[in-house]
Amino acid sequence: LGKVVMLALFQPGRRRDETIGMSTYSLYPVCANCKVEGSSHLNIKKGYGNTTSYVENWFDCRVVEQWDVAEKDVVCQKVVSQRVVRQELASQRVVRQELVSQGVVRQELVSKGVVRQELVSKGVVRQELVSQGVVPQELVSQGVVPQELVSNGVVPQELVSNGVVREELVSKGVVSQELVSNGVVRQELVSNGVVRQELVSNGVVREELTEAMFGQMSLKEEMGDSGVEEFDLSSLSGRCVINYAQRNSFGSMGTAIDLHTNYFSIKIPKDLTFHHYSVEILLTVVRRRGTVDVNITSATSMFAPIDCRRFCMKVYKTLFENDEIKKIWKYNHMFYDQRANLFSLNNLQISESVEYSIATPQGKAKITIKPCNPLLIHIQDVIYALVHIGSDSERSAMQALDIATSMKLLDTEVMSFGNKFFKPVGNKLSIGSGVELYDGLFKSLRPMLGAACGKCYLAFNIESVKAAFYTSQPLLQSLHEELRLSHIPNKPLHEQQIAQLNKKYSGIRVRTTHLNRSFKIQGFSDKIPRTHVFTDDSGVNTTVFDYFKNKYNITLRYPNLQMVKRGHTFIPPELCNIEPNQRVPMMKLDDENHRMIVQTCAVPPVQRYREILAKSNAVGGDCHDLFAAAMGLSKSSDMVSIKGRVLPEPYVQYQSDAKNSGEVQVRNGQWDMKQNKVFVAAEISRWALCNMCPTIEQPQLVQFVQLLVRKAASMGINMNPRPASYDCFHPREALERMKTYFDFLIRQKDATYAICVIPEKNEALRRSIKYYGEVVNGVVTQILLRNTITKGFLGKKSETLYMQIMLKVNAKNGGVNNEISMAHPVANMWFRGDLLFMGFDVNHPPALSRREKESGEVPLEPSVVGAVCNCGRTQFDYRIRYRLQDSRKEEIEREKIVGVVMEFLKEYQNNNNNTLPKSVVVYRDGVSESQFEMVLESEKVSLQEAFGKFRRGYSPKLTIVIVQKRHHTRFFRTYMNPSDKNMYQNIPAGTVVDTGPVSCRLFDFYLCSHLGIQGTSRPTLYTVLYDENEFDANSMQGITYLLCQTYQRCNKSVSIPAPVYHAHHAATRGKELYCAYRNKMMEEGVSELTADFVRLEEAINSKPVIQQKMTWA
Repeated sequence: LGKVVMLALFQPGRRRDETIGMSTYSLYPVCANCKVEGSSHLNIKKGYGNTTSYVENWFDCRVVEQWDVAEKDVVCQKVVSQRVVRQELASQRVVRQELVSQGVVRQELVSKGVVRQELVSKGVVRQELVSQGVVPQELVSQGVVPQELVSNGVVPQELVSNGVVREELVSKGVVSQELVSNGVVRQELVSNGVVRQELVSNGVVREELTEAMFGQMSLKEEMGDSGVEEFDLSSLSGRCVINYAQRNSFGSMGTAIDLHTNYFSIKIPKDLTFHHYSVEILLTVVRRRGTVDVNITSATSMFAPIDCRRFCMKVYKTLFENDEIKKIWKYNHMFYDQRANLFSLNNLQISESVEYSIATPQGKAKITIKPCNPLLIHIQDVIYALVHIGSDSERSAMQALDIATSMKLLDTEVMSFGNKFFKPVGNKLSIGSGVELYDGLFKSLRPMLGAACGKCYLAFNIESVKAAFYTSQPLLQSLHEELRLSHIPNKPLHEQQIAQLNKKYSGIRVRTTHLNRSFKIQGFSDKIPRTHVFTDDSGVNTTVFDYFKNKYNITLRYPNLQMVKRGHTFIPPELCNIEPNQRVPMMKLDDENHRMIVQTCAVPPVQRYREILAKSNAVGGDCHDLFAAAMGLSKSSDMVSIKGRVLPEPYVQYQSDAKNSGEVQVRNGQWDMKQNKVFVAAEISRWALCNMCPTIEQPQLVQFVQLLVRKAASMGINMNPRPASYDCFHPREALERMKTYFDFLIRQKDATYAICVIPEKNEALRRSIKYYGEVVNGVVTQILLRNTITKGFLGKKSETLYMQIMLKVNAKNGGVNNEISMAHPVANMWFRGDLLFMGFDVNHPPALSRREKESGEVPLEPSVVGAVCNCGRTQFDYRIRYRLQDSRKEEIEREKIVGVVMEFLKEYQNNNNNTLPKSVVVYRDGVSESQFEMVLESEKVSLQEAFGKFRRGYSPKLTIVIVQKRHHTRFFRTYMNPSDKNMYQNIPAGTVVDTGPVSCRLFDFYLCSHLGIQGTSRPTLYTVLYDENEFDANSMQGITYLLCQTYQRCNKSVSIPAPVYHAHHAATRGKELYCAYRNKMMEEGVSELTADFVRLEEAINSKPVIQQKMTWA
């Protein structure tokens, strides 16, 4: 048949006209100069006919100037602007990639006599694409192999070329052989969704995919008529999740509820392929000692990360101002991450590397582009990485699609921080102390589990987010706000004020007003411009004040104010302006900042729902997104609809007697004790009252205590109405008095419990009270703020306050407030005496700054492991332990787990007639999806080792559940009334979801167990990693929900199970005690604590009498 020069295959939804340089996208006029916020832009949606509607575009001002609307369909023809003269006719029910001229459908477009593309209309015409205008033969006939792989000019037979075979083409119902080359076969493509055989290379099953992955299988029950594309995971081989617990069922318990979730379904062509390239941009920077080349695409201390990303994007865009580049590369076919990765739909024909030099205002820039190895990334690899927890190469594949689907955002002046995007302009809310909130969005590509078992589809997870940034303003103005001064003083600041400024401003970037240079502040010095002398460039000794006066003609207004440090250089703060767009770390926000953030972000569900819909338009995937159009990607404009269930409301158990069963039903996540008594009452016979607040007089405090004791009696708690000791001293002497006060209570007053009243929150004083009270002397402590005492005299509202205080008092002193009634079917089945619950969490110190990382500094604080177990006298009488380990290490060390688990088992044995539990359920908080393997391979093994070490042959059935709150999934009722209270707009407490935004392979579910009184409820994601108990979905969901009712601090269902909630408190208490001990040792002259964690744990462990009580409550 002769030598075939080219074989171009038509593939629906894919554009392949790059070989003749034709533009398949339309460049339409945009209002590029529009700077008015809230501009209305033209947008036509399906079903509107010729009606135009005006909507606000969130990120940019791009609008289509004119549309021709088809009679019965979506927009059928793009009106093209000046430079593009061709037209693309696209109908959702006709082939999307036909290039037509003047409405002719069945004709091939020929450019210069070369036929480059086969045009297919409705699957009728099949034709071989032939170069040079010659059509020698039609290779395809009905029912025969639709495509032939040709090697070395042989046509009639499928052969394997020397490279890697990527696809096996199969005719209708006819199965051919697997085509396997020396490389790895990536997929077997089977028509009609029929799976015939797995493709195997070197004995390793890579994956088996079917056309059902991308087929037109509409989920009408879940998505209406949006045409979501499903894919079948039942055929995927399990090399990555085979060790994890498998979903053995879907939940059925409870009442069905229709929900929306903040996911938007997408369609992706089945043959989508990316070419991966690396980018390096070197900027030539002029310095005093000459020029230096700075690699902007990697981390550098010379520029802020946000500035590097912006500069890289400007250089990248400048490339396309070159006419030669525009001829060979297509801007909307390429996707750049603003750093070192470039992905392209087309092969850029770069053998080794290409270099371009570009002049910029910052200096000369050289951009180098190289192909990566591997070069090709297939959509199947992306799906594999999304569905499974894969290797680094698979994460790279996922990154390709993530960047490609973010290009509409990255192509604008939007700031990106991982998967979060923020507008540098627009509405900004000041929250005090020189900090303001930016509005933004979160976007992530996730697989969703459909209603049919094993069927999944892809969707965007989009969420409205906000973040704190430093206000771009003069540094002096920011200091004025941070210190809350009436005016800026022209005198040195106090040592405490300098420490406050160092904590807040160390590491932020400022720009000098006299030289327009940017640098990072290392801190505030003790030197002032008036007196600090240095040697200038000419060798003359001069003060900083005189130096600026003589050289720059600047008279400093605040010459007695301490200067900022930059290495060995000192600069007056009045000559510095804070650079814009710098995020504020959470640890640098004060209490007022946190209060304002919570208040601002806690928007009602109706408002959040609308915000998410508005911001989903900015993500792209619609007719305005040229990048998505080039990929053939489309996104639904509506949220995904899913089915959820509201679990049956349980009963909590209080003390029962002949007249009262003690059972109280939970109503929408809360309940009223009414006249019931606590389940186990504490005995508080000798206690002390310590007043460290001068504004609270003794008569007022005595009256408060009388009301508190009266409430205790009504709850069945035995509390002596008279304190054994009443003491009063000033807050200034409180820290010093704490060292001896509790010893006095033990030795002379025989007190076991102390209430300490302090003026306001004071971490140092709180830590001192806990350390000297509970660790050194074994006295249980309760801290009350002045505002709490004041609220105790507000009439009926104060009744709830006294009850909440006494719930904590009872738990702290050995009591148990409530348990779960066995009337619930799940409780009756599983909450027996031989089931043990444990919770684990790790508290980490603040993250190191970039300067600390680069200098190799070792953090002062270790990480603290918190562990909790219900091994007390009753089913939900919890015990805690805390252990120290290497800083910022999330994996709990083997000896820590083995030690605490053996202690828990010993206490359980003592409280249960020398028996041991038959089943253990562990709730683990604080780990991400990438750390699941670590939990399974390390922490699970440590748990099992502890069992066998405690008693030879002892091996209870173990279940490990991961608890995650740091996600961006939200659920909304299908109908919400904006005038309703927040709690009625939110989904009900007990709402569980195990389809939709859950894993396609793991055993997981979302549970919203709490009542959403403020803001929009955030459900908790639970993943069952390991399950020897073989819980079904109803049992696992029911157990988890019931445990949320056993939190001892309040009469409400909380957002996570009590064991892991208490573990969080245990880790926090361990951190407080460590910090108190460290401060004590520093006062005694020890500059740095030893890394011997065993000795440190002995120094901060509470007395045994304290360990027998829930003192963290």
